[in-house]
Amino acid sequence: MERDRDAVAGAGIPLVSPEKGHPPGPATLVAPTRRKWTGTLPDKFVAALVELVSTDALRETVEALASFHTRHTFSPLVEQAAEEIANRFKAAGYSDVTLRTWSNAGHSADNVICTKPGTDAGSPVIILCGHYDSRMENLNDATARAPGADDNASGVAAILEIARLLEPVALTSTVRFVAFSGEEQGLWGATAYAAELHAAGAQVFRVVNLDMVGRPPADGSVTVERDIGNAVAGNDAASLAFGAVMAQAAADYTTLPVKLGHIYSSDYMPFEAHGDVTIGAYEGEGNPHYHRTTDAPATLDYGYLADVTRITLATLLAETLKAVDEASSAVDLYIRDNPTDTGAQPSGVQFWTSPDIWVRNNDISTGDDPELGHEAPINDRPNYLYVRVHNRGTAPAAAGVAEVRTYRCDPGTGMMWPTHFQSLGTSVITAPIPAGGSARVGPFVWTPQIVDHECLLAIVSAPGDHAIPDIYPGELNHGLLARFDNNVGQRNVAPQMAAPGGKTRMTITLRGGLKATDGSWELDASALPEDTRISVRTLSRMIEPATLTDLEVKETGAVRSTVEMKGGKVAVVDGYRLDADDHVAAEITIDFSHQAEHMKRYPFVATQYQDGTVVGRMTIQITAVKELDDFFFGNPHSGEIHVTTCPYWPKLGPGSKVPFLRVEDAIARGYNGCAYCLPDHNTG
Repeated sequence: MERDRDAVAGAGIPLVSPEKGHPPGPATLVAPTRRKWTGTLPDKFVAALVELVSTDALRETVEALASFHTRHTFSPLVEQAAEEIANRFKAAGYSDVTLRTWSNAGHSADNVICTKPGTDAGSPVIILCGHYDSRMENLNDATARAPGADDNASGVAAILEIARLLEPVALTSTVRFVAFSGEEQGLWGATAYAAELHAAGAQVFRVVNLDMVGRPPADGSVTVERDIGNAVAGNDAASLAFGAVMAQAAADYTTLPVKLGHIYSSDYMPFEAHGDVTIGAYEGEGNPHYHRTTDAPATLDYGYLADVTRITLATLLAETLKAVDEASSAVDLYIRDNPTDTGAQPSGVQFWTSPDIWVRNNDISTGDDPELGHEAPINDRPNYLYVRVHNRGTAPAAAGVAEVRTYRCDPGTGMMWPTHFQSLGTSVITAPIPAGGSARVGPFVWTPQIVDHECLLAIVSAPGDHAIPDIYPGELNHGLLARFDNNVGQRNVAPQMAAPGGKTRMTITLRGGLKATDGSWELDASALPEDTRISVRTLSRMIEPATLTDLEVKETGAVRSTVEMKGGKVAVVDGYRLDADDHVAAEITIDFSHQAEHMKRYPFVATQYQDGTVVGRMTIQITAVKELDDFFFGNPHSGEIHVTTCPYWPKLGPGSKVPFLRVEDAIARGYNGCAYCLPDHNTG
């Protein structure tokens, strides 16, 4: 670890400790109006990125810092705490991490400084800061237990989480993530660092301070602190404007009430005295654990801390994200997520059934019209994917400037972009797309291997109208792309037919995220008739620790267990743990209803959650077949295809009748014609 031992002496340091827990005056409640969604960059990227804030990561950092007996500036443990924070910055992918030593009144300690260089040469510096030292009521007691969870492990945890998420993101300005020591003694570390930067002629563009952001007041609000009437008057107007950006972020990306207050008694004050533009986020007064041993991790509200982290992340991105502002672009292409989607709002719950992505089993050169609708992909032979792209802009998209990229993924939930996806190809749109019009693109040809299911993704891009993957090289849950980016569409449907009493089988893979997560799995069979039975067989480690709702355990084993639910119910498996990039297969068998209506489609929806956030949904659509004469039926036991006039038909049980509209579909899935009823399709 690089440590600069040329200690910087403080200047003009206060002799009394600041009292952050006691504001000089009340904050004012305001009600910013949530902005209308634009569906363009950078808006949609910010909306997606703030969703990645992890409550688990925040909690883990708070607990790690609070596990130090104390982080008092005069304690030897403060050096270990600094090393811990520095190592966490390095684990997030940063190489420019230093421990900068300051000294004052015979004491010294380290500021932890992590630098993310900006892309624009000579751009000013943005500082995101908070203090990591802690204290008891007796300021001079450096040995007492002082966990300092809210004051201020909460602020440091938010800074580390923001640094983690911004590591792969291109930013125009250099950002310095700084954890100060000596705050409780009188802003010693911050004063020394502010003086050092300005002595070196550094341009400090903005300073954002986080101090006590983990325990909401009774009204659940967050206070946005602005600079009003402090040492330098000339920076007040810019601070008010910058504070308005943070208040707007609270309205746009959270449901937190917003109050406006003044900066005071924390690490932004030395920067303000140098003329820098400063703001802060603060929970407000009222924490009964302030400067007490009871300021422990269990007293924090991590959902609230996550929301404050989102607000701060969005504020930084608003100032320095390197992305073209597309709000004024005359071309705005989109792929619908549902029939009523206009590309103007983030998609709601159902974003995985795009009507603008569809499959045909035959090449259009044979006369097949892709507009006839979606067909189930057939394995082991070429299938043909089409995409429709709409233009909600005010000018036509010229021919040859926009392109569509398509991808597939194995069935499952929790898929990460781009890790779990394979390219199906790229096609340039050769015809202009008029304003208010659309164009069909394709076919994209591929040979599927997954029986009855494909997860298909399409991305359209054009100059001045980019998709999130065009600017962000990191991993994202694919659902964030489909939900927030109108340039991305997804079709994730498994259409299957079933005779009354027949069985539909499907394997779904539940995937872990970028880190270990607590999960829940919702199985929605509410649309299926009540006499339907659904069996789920998966790893016992998913079932044994979980709380089960509307599920009956039928079999348990050392490795795998089986649970069962009924149609008409919504079952939940809640409380299992998935490691980073974990893969758990779940085999689902649906014993279909005798009460189903002929040719009616019945959806069965499986939804995976990680840390309370939806990370994937998969729909199995079962089409009931009761009028049997026009269908072909595969017997999975014998591998034969039959029709209802077969002499062996009366001997076939419900589980031996998998319906197909065409005999070719059954043959493509490995079945062989019966020698008695379909001799022309029998190959021996």
